[in-house]
Amino acid sequence: MKDQNEVRLTGTTDKTRRIATKTGAPMAEVILTVRQDRFRITAFGNVAEHLLARANAGDRLSVTGSLSVSSWKDESTGEWRNSFAVQAWGVELHGEKVSYERKQQAPPVKSGRRNEGYTAGPNDPF
Repeated sequence: MKDQNEVRLTGTTDKTRRIATKTGAPMAEVILTVRQDRFRITAFGNVAEHLLARANAGDRLSVTGSLSVSSWKDESTGEWRNSFAVQAWGVELHGEKVSYERKQQAPPVKSGRRNEGYTAGPNDPF
């Protein structure tokens, strides 16, 4: 059996925001509440466009994607912290299913660094 990194979550959207990219490609970030846990969902391409056009706070959202962990050092306490994020390649919102057009996806860049993802700021909800 091959190693896989696939997660499926269904919950309620809390916030949706557009993220500016250097290339101008569409990117969206959604905070998804699943029971009492909150997850950062990032999406690109047509999935991002769909979320930005249709997702509102309180909507029911199902996400399929890959799970990643970001680590950072809290400047005030000096402790290392972690947050979990899902890069969505498929979503279902208002009964409409949308999946990422993979032909547009660039291959991942391997840097060998632990912190390849999002770096949390002081006002990060996680």
